[in-house]
Amino acid sequence: MKTLKQWAMVMALIAPALAWAQPKNQTIEYFTDDKVRDTRFSFQLLYAPEYASRRLALYEPVKDGNELYALTSEDAGAVFGQRMGLMSYFELREMFHLGIGFTTVNSGFVTKGFAAFDQNAVFQDTIANLPATTRFEAIAIPIQIIFHTQMTDVWALQVVPSYDLIFMQKIERQWESGAPNYSTDAVTGALGLMYQRGTDTKYHNGFNGAIGFALGNEFRVANDLVLTLRGEFRLGLLPMNNADVGLREIPYSLGLATGFRYYL
Repeated sequence: MKTLKQWAMVMALIAPALAWAQPKNQTIEYFTDDKVRDTRFSFQLLYAPEYASRRLALYEPVKDGNELYALTSEDAGAVFGQRMGLMSYFELREMFHLGIGFTTVNSGFVTKGFAAFDQNAVFQDTIANLPATTRFEAIAIPIQIIFHTQMTDVWALQVVPSYDLIFMQKIERQWESGAPNYSTDAVTGALGLMYQRGTDTKYHNGFNGAIGFALGNEFRVANDLVLTLRGEFRLGLLPMNNADVGLREIPYSLGLATGFRYYL
């Protein structure tokens, strides 16, 4: 009996302590290191410098010696081009992001070997074979799918196929510095009769498209801010000019795409 009374006394002393240590109706609070994102949207400022040139579509130079158009894809040179704009993304899954945006395009190429001749001469001898630079401006709506693989806490690998809707705004063609005075000269070649048209060429396809492929990385620089850096290749789907007889020019580019992406 004595032992039972001792146990009863001990339990009477412990019970208040247990009741104080575990109060009723107290909310249990959990703590995590990272804030849980409550949206799948993000936005990116994009800048893409590129090495730009052109190839020819469905064209074979004539070999009989009387051709007006004998240029090839290998006659092209490169210029510096660039794209810039804004992209918005939605995460379909952690590994798949769908993006759409708005960019401006300023690009072009150099074509070598245009033949210039004196149209006032009895025999229209060639004055010179000269390179000409083509620059074009466009507005594009890029559509992207990002295959996103998180490698570490701060680094992700990304594969990005894309398709751009391109709305051509202007094409300008200019001769190299020191060219002859073309006020009385005509020109043959992919420019058509360039002098008769002037440097602002209106004969371009108003709508075009381009496919692209990019491979690169995403680096976390702050809680919701990342830096993207990718290498990319882009190729036009249609010739950009629709009235230059002989040559059908398709632009392409190889360059970088970088920018800051903010996750909401």
